[in-house]
This record gives sequence, C-alpha cells and structure tokens, in this order.
Amino acid sequence: MKQPKNPFHPGEMLLEEFLKPLDMTQTSFAEKIGWTRARLSEFIHGKRGVTADAALDLAEVLGTSPKLWMNLQATYDLDRAIKRRRRVA
Repeated sequence: MKQPKNPFHPGEMLLEEFLKPLDMTQTSFAEKIGWTRARLSEFIHGKRGVTADAALDLAEVLGTSPKLWMNLQATYDLDRAIKRRRRVA
C-alpha cells in the first residue's frame, strides 16, 4: 500500500481543516475540547501526537471518527521513521 508522499501532522489538519474554516480560536477550541491551551498549541505545532484519548476527544467534538485521528498519526509516524532510516543507511 502506498503512503502519502509528505504526510502532515494531525495538528496541522486540525488547524487547517477545522479551526480556520470555523473561524475558531485555539483558546475557544481548547475550552470546548477540555484541553489546556498549551496542550492544544503543542498538538497543532507537531510537538504532541494523538493518543487514543485525544482521538476520542477530537472525534467527539468535531464529529469525526477516532480512527481518522489515529490513522493520521500512524501515517505521520511511519513516514518519519522511514525518513530516519534512509538518513542512516
């Protein structure tokens, strides 16, 4: 199965596909989802990944499936691992 050429971090998808189109601030979304603003900011900037609990939170608030978020994270992580191995080889 082919992987996307340059998968993006799930936090980028949250920002670009949900928060910006909804004209929602990070502060208001953090309050809505029950996260701290710092946690949300770290997620959006790729410094924090999706856990199973985070996937459930995102799915509930955004009306998506938790598998969407877990799959985005797995795809991103796999791409990073492949790139690290290629640099070493």
